[in-house]
Amino acid sequence: MHDESASDDEVLWLHEAVVRPEWVDYNGHMNEAYYVLIFGDATDALYDYIGLDDAARRRDNVSLYTVEAHIRYLIEAHDGEQLRIATRVLAHDEKRLRLHHTMVRARDGETLAVIELMALHVDKQVVRAAPFLPDAAARIASVARAQASLPPPVLAVSRHWAARAND
Repeated sequence: MHDESASDDEVLWLHEAVVRPEWVDYNGHMNEAYYVLIFGDATDALYDYIGLDDAARRRDNVSLYTVEAHIRYLIEAHDGEQLRIATRVLAHDEKRLRLHHTMVRARDGETLAVIELMALHVDKQVVRAAPFLPDAAARIASVARAQASLPPPVLAVSRHWAARAND
């Protein structure tokens, strides 16, 4: 399920999923909760990729907490559809990681949904934000550098909505 390599354009394709019948709601498409579930699994795949897998989190008594998330549902996903998630590191600093996932339908590459997340690295002993450990920080920086020249992703907050924030 995990493709541990970047494609030619440096977008990471680390997670795939198939829409299950029980994920389909009364409108005949995947319920919003399962978009979040799939994006959460993609986030976990990125954490594994950058060296913050379960074993490392337990060993170092650290974790990442999602402190903000914005999602846009663009096109419906239906029962049995194969989905792929493209992952990008948009920004980072010593304690924060800003991510973007794009959910695409595998058969045609159509973008179905996008999410932007802010995660905070936490020292679980004191339950406070803490700097990433050196290995993870280096891996995050490496991914960010590799993706720096990519065009901007589809916004997770629509321009219309963002413009209305000032009303």
